[in-house]
Amino acid sequence: MDEQQEEEIFLVVEREAEMASSSDPPIPIKRVAWFLDANPVPVEELPRSPFAPTMHVNPSPVHLRESKVLFRGWGSPLRKWGEWVDKLRPIYGDLWKKSGILDAIGVSTYKIKKDYASVLGLAGVWCGETNTFLFPWGEATVTLEDTMVLGGFPVLGESVRGSLTGELVEIEQKMVKEHRTFNRSTSKKADQSAWMKHYMEHEGDELEHIAFLALWLSRFVFPGPPVKTVKQHLLPIAVRLGRGVRIALAPAVLASLYRDMSAIKDYLVADNSQKTEPLVVWAPFNLLQLWVWEHFLTLRPEKQNLIANGEPRAARWHDVGRKLDLSFVGSALESSEFQWHPYMARLENWSRPSFYKDIGVWICGDASKDEELRSFAQCLRAAELVGVDCIEQYLPHRAAMQFGFDQDLPCHVPRSNAMWEAAWETYDITSKNIAFYVPAPPFKSDVTQQYSIWWKQCMPYYSKLVENDTQTQGSLENIKWQSKVVAEKHMKRIQTLTSIKKRKLQEFYDAMVSDHLLSGNNSVSGDDDSVESQNFRLSAAEIEKQHIGSMKQKEHMGLKPSNDCVGKETLGPVASQSIKSETCEATISSSFENEYKVMMEDFDQRNGWGSAYDYVVLRQPGVNITSQEAKLKLEQALEKRIMMKAEESELEMQIKVLKEEITAIEARVMDLESVAEVQS
Repeated sequence: MDEQQEEEIFLVVEREAEMASSSDPPIPIKRVAWFLDANPVPVEELPRSPFAPTMHVNPSPVHLRESKVLFRGWGSPLRKWGEWVDKLRPIYGDLWKKSGILDAIGVSTYKIKKDYASVLGLAGVWCGETNTFLFPWGEATVTLEDTMVLGGFPVLGESVRGSLTGELVEIEQKMVKEHRTFNRSTSKKADQSAWMKHYMEHEGDELEHIAFLALWLSRFVFPGPPVKTVKQHLLPIAVRLGRGVRIALAPAVLASLYRDMSAIKDYLVADNSQKTEPLVVWAPFNLLQLWVWEHFLTLRPEKQNLIANGEPRAARWHDVGRKLDLSFVGSALESSEFQWHPYMARLENWSRPSFYKDIGVWICGDASKDEELRSFAQCLRAAELVGVDCIEQYLPHRAAMQFGFDQDLPCHVPRSNAMWEAAWETYDITSKNIAFYVPAPPFKSDVTQQYSIWWKQCMPYYSKLVENDTQTQGSLENIKWQSKVVAEKHMKRIQTLTSIKKRKLQEFYDAMVSDHLLSGNNSVSGDDDSVESQNFRLSAAEIEKQHIGSMKQKEHMGLKPSNDCVGKETLGPVASQSIKSETCEATISSSFENEYKVMMEDFDQRNGWGSAYDYVVLRQPGVNITSQEAKLKLEQALEKRIMMKAEESELEMQIKVLKEEITAIEARVMDLESVAEVQS
């Protein structure tokens, strides 16, 4: 038994291989490469043929958009959570560091905003058989390294399902009694806010510390139903952490994320008629949001925070966010601009783990017992992830480039999840003599020629999408959906532009009438309250006749008289006491309106003249303009008409372009439908 334990297990294989090239035509490059070895058993005992997913199906864009997923485990800090952390950190900070949760507690104080589109878009390309994302350019996944660096969770330590002994059992029993008192409260449950308020009043004793850890585990690490409650089944883990016991939280957190990703994928590909209720998931998906921002530059928020000395890496994403569209997310996921290993690059004020070396080096013997180096080695080992209530398979050799290694054909790894103890044995490397290679940051990892050919063969959907129809960026169903959305947007835009055009004409018309009324009012003398010109003394019948003519002119222009304009035409001020109440001075506008209308139409046809005033004076000799104010108003009105004509032309051009785009989209859909019929 001792000899088997002393036998060296190589997690990395170094050999010469033909690597794929990006040259045109592609010429393989032969060089020394480093690959992750997923099988710690002799080659002859297991088949080495590549394992390709057999049941992977992508959800349609319609299913993605119409599906409703509730992320109940997306933990955000309670209002006074930061105060509680600051209160206990000076007392228990060293203990948190010993148990490996110091950074994880720090991360829980950050607000990570949710981008529903990016998380759901990733779920659409998830494969539950391999627990990886299947992209056109290869596989990737959330690794133990991501969980350790971004979430701050330890990868080394005891299993979360470990039992308590001795004094720890008594502490747990005491905490259980405390928990039951909340069940007898008004809310009938251990509400997280009430729990925090109750224990924050303590003086930092052990009971408060364990209560703090129980709330932290229930809200940020292993959330579950009932929502916003402290979970009694997590008290044993809180007790062990409270005594400084290191527990491997990272594999348990990652297992819950893998489980819920598969649940979302199954929900997305299901028929919409079966989705009577939203899907509720409980894993801490804020970890996946951090993963998206670290690995996809195009999906990152525009703003990032500067990390203060000693802060976790997740601090750069605190309270920043970006709401994206699913179509944009889909395009970003299909592009090969993926940051395979963002943590190797140095980041200001961030303490990079010591296992990132400046030069490539083999680690074995006593050197492999270093805690941080061993943490990195744990991330490289294919194993079963033992969670609180699930067991999921971890296959890092399928995404070796995320660790800085080269990618070879991924072999099959048999499951060992019948019992959690057997599953834990595949994970724990505490008693194993391991050897592994740590790549240098400048090293550019790549895929073998065999892998490049194999991946294109096992992903025909993506290959066809990228090579044969890059303009469509999706299935026929997706194109039809996008076309419908674009066409609807264009039609709404046309309606809006038409409405704007009418509104501008209406405003100009009403303003013109108002100016004439004002001009007419100014011609009334106040000495004897009589009208200077008898031409404006009209009967009620004449007023009504001219008013009807004015309304017909407006209707011909596609306009409706505004209330303000109507009021001015029918309820103008009295010009003279001798004029009866049915005589409205607003009828003055009729003659001015007709003169302006003729003048405007002529000016529209001959707008190549100089200023509007020059046009009126030089080209319209019949017009009698004696007032300088009247000249100015007329010139301003005509200049405004010129600007409005230019705006009308621009709006008409936009409408024309939008209609042409709609026609092109409809033609494109018809072409795609014809192609689909031929292929079927």
